[in-house]
Amino acid sequence: MNKEIVEEFYLLALIDIANGKDISELEEALEMYEEVDMFEACAGILKAIHESGYMTIREIINEIEENDK
Repeated sequence: MNKEIVEEFYLLALIDIANGKDISELEEALEMYEEVDMFEACAGILKAIHESGYMTIREIINEIEENDK
């Protein structure tokens, strides 16, 4: 599994969450990526969904900024 792709989709999903995207929308994207066997994308999105459940928006933004360097 390509960890760079996983991390890229993780950060993109966190950005979506920080910008107010509903988790159900991310779950729909997850299903779409599953159907086309893009499992790295799925892993990144799932990681963001799970971690965002216990993070504040400020913590999500900090995570994005730290990983965007």
